[in-house]
Amino acid sequence: MHLHDSAPPGRGIYCNRTLNMRSIKVVGYDMDYTLVHYRVHWERRAYDHLKQRLLGRGLPIEQLTFDAKLVVRGVIIDTHRGNFLKTNRFGYIKRAYHGTTLIDHARVRQQYMRRIVSLRDSRYHFMNTLFALSEGCMYAQLVDMLDAGKLGEHALGYQDLYELVRDNINAAHTEGELKTEIMRDPAKYVVLEEDTVLTLLDQKHAGKRLMLITNSEWSYTLAMMRYAFDRFMPTRQTWRDLFDVVIVAARKPHFFDNQSPLLEIVDDDGLMRPLTGALKPKHSYFGGNAVALEQHLG
Repeated sequence: MHLHDSAPPGRGIYCNRTLNMRSIKVVGYDMDYTLVHYRVHWERRAYDHLKQRLLGRGLPIEQLTFDAKLVVRGVIIDTHRGNFLKTNRFGYIKRAYHGTTLIDHARVRQQYMRRIVSLRDSRYHFMNTLFALSEGCMYAQLVDMLDAGKLGEHALGYQDLYELVRDNINAAHTEGELKTEIMRDPAKYVVLEEDTVLTLLDQKHAGKRLMLITNSEWSYTLAMMRYAFDRFMPTRQTWRDLFDVVIVAARKPHFFDNQSPLLEIVDDDGLMRPLTGALKPKHSYFGGNAVALEQHLG
């Protein structure tokens, strides 16, 4: 293992504006799809779990299958119309699909005129993570079925249909069965990337303080980070030596605007106790909020 004073391009950090990293003292990371990357099998299994939940509610969707190419990250769902919108940086629509069908330009203008799509409007949902691919794929397929009259007694409006998909994919993620499956066979789902570990070691070597702030629970975070990181760490070090603070179950974006208390995780089994005093370096915590973290960082 070799740490570079000047990191090679593959171990750099890139942004879309000028940024002097010398002025940055702390760098925070998410885990899923940031430090730990997944194969398409992950979203396929998420889709399968979602499908089983919807079948359990009586939807006639036995024939549906996951299509990883159907939707992409960065698309905006108009839940009032069942449309998938690709906008430019100013919010103007450049391309649109209704379900899985491309909408011609004239119809887009008829439906939206020169409207700027604002994510402050609750009708729009931004697919900003790769976790959203299974959700988006299912919703697009269900919009097609709804339009074709194939949902029968389960016919809903586009927004209610979206909420049904959203509620059930959230349940699939939070009830633990899906992530237990991933932990049982991580080699099938996780992409091993040594350069990710080396990049963080470079940053530590340069004097940066690193944080891991993830929405995943402790047991899943521990399993994924051990599998993806420990094999590439220096002798007698583990992934936990990289981070000044680890926060799990952060509930981002609410983490940045709520006052939820921090609980200290005291062992690998996830035993927790109320935090007393200041945060401790290289310790792990549950929940919390950005204000408490900023106070720790000084």
